[in-house]
Amino acid sequence: MGTTRITDANRLSIVKPGLAETLNVDKSAVTADSLTVASNRKVWWNCPDFPEHEPWKAVVNNRTGGFRKRYGTGCPTCRLRQTSVQELRLKAELSTVLAIDVDRDAVHTARVERVDMVVDADELRLVLEFDGSYFHGTEQSARRDSAKSQRLREDGWTVVRIREVPLDLLDQTYDVRVSFLAEPEAAAADVLDHLVVLRLLDPAAAERYRALDAPQAEETARQWLRERIGERAARRLEYSAQNDAWDFMFEELVAYEANAGDCYPTDEACVDGRSLGRWCRKQRGLQRTGRLRADRAERLATIATWSSQTAYEAGFWASYDQYLRRANLPDPGEREKSPSRRDATVWATNLRRRRAELITRGDDLPGGQLEAMEKVAGWSWDPYQDAQDAKVEVMQQFCAVTGRPVSSIKQREEWNSHPVGVWLNSWRARRNVLSASQEAELEALPGWTWDQRGDQWTSMLQQLEDFAATRGHIQPSLTLGDEQEKALARWKRNNKNRLRGRRDDKALRLRALLVQYGETLP
Repeated sequence: MGTTRITDANRLSIVKPGLAETLNVDKSAVTADSLTVASNRKVWWNCPDFPEHEPWKAVVNNRTGGFRKRYGTGCPTCRLRQTSVQELRLKAELSTVLAIDVDRDAVHTARVERVDMVVDADELRLVLEFDGSYFHGTEQSARRDSAKSQRLREDGWTVVRIREVPLDLLDQTYDVRVSFLAEPEAAAADVLDHLVVLRLLDPAAAERYRALDAPQAEETARQWLRERIGERAARRLEYSAQNDAWDFMFEELVAYEANAGDCYPTDEACVDGRSLGRWCRKQRGLQRTGRLRADRAERLATIATWSSQTAYEAGFWASYDQYLRRANLPDPGEREKSPSRRDATVWATNLRRRRAELITRGDDLPGGQLEAMEKVAGWSWDPYQDAQDAKVEVMQQFCAVTGRPVSSIKQREEWNSHPVGVWLNSWRARRNVLSASQEAELEALPGWTWDQRGDQWTSMLQQLEDFAATRGHIQPSLTLGDEQEKALARWKRNNKNRLRGRRDDKALRLRALLVQYGETLP
């Protein structure tokens, strides 16, 4: 045993009580109280699941991984059997997509090669080998596996080795890695995606399988296991494997929470190839539907920030509290010191967008969230429509009070401190984003036009045409006529200069009128 001082913080019996119970005290001649979790002493262990298995010797640190359990430290007999469990479950899942010959376990080269999975149909000669991390983790096994793959490839077989983390790839092109103790559907999806990359599988088939996001051949796998090792042993072994994987991910979540301060890792937060984010979502889904084992729920509850709420729900309430505090501050200066206005605006905009998307699908936000938002002073689910309605009402008041149509409003004109000219320009410029009902509200305003400049130009052209028809000529005076005639003369002069040499609609219309009275527009 090393020189590390034994305290309750590192004592094997305290830190790993379940593991300490598997210590074979008689053969080891030492108790769990006398060992630390990081001890380098080699002692004897009993199988925790199968009393009939022979005890084996292993270094304490290798069994515990120090303060966190790691893979490759279990009962050797179980590990070999567990690998077969993973292989059979994966084979069952892949057989729902690939034409695997489930009764075939060998192919012939210059010798008989024992293989895990064979697809020999539709001109595809494919061998899939599952390499579990325990049995295939030595240099000797790597050399043996590489040689076997080479013999098969020389005989015309395509060989894909499915290597369990932390094993390295033996062939960078054809081999694929899967997570340690991965759920069979997750491993199968990764393998199918890899076969698509190798152009050995139709992408649509892989996409359909991954979209199911659930095992498709559980009963088939159980039947194969019962046939191989008996129903009772198969059940206990599968239960043990699932517990080992769950315990490992739980300990990684504890470490993540201590570092990040929350229990919402992203999908990219991986532990030995397994997504901690997806694992957390699965536990939350099981807990919300009452399907999470009570002992696991109790262990998760020991993590301070754990909640069965989704990341969105938890994020909603955290952001809502900040938004509510900011909205209830009466002093504008104090509001500026609270969480940034931009962050609050982005959150509110995203919330409104999410609700609109849900409503289009015939759904809505949870009732608690809807009730909470109603408590926010001045909250509106559609502030843009509310602002639109208020502006249209001001325009209606303008027309009623002044007797003027909206077409008479100048570009920068204000009325009762309202920038009515800017509003008109904005509506016309944003016509493509307005709804049909909003367009109808605007078109109901007295004198409304979507193209004020174009309508004004057409009106002036009509006045010039009426002037010519009345006077017999088309030369209004800039100095002798009344103000209307002078304005018409300025308009004619300016447009003759502006439209010179052009062939657009306005130039053609003005040119046609001028020609009737002996004038030209070059």
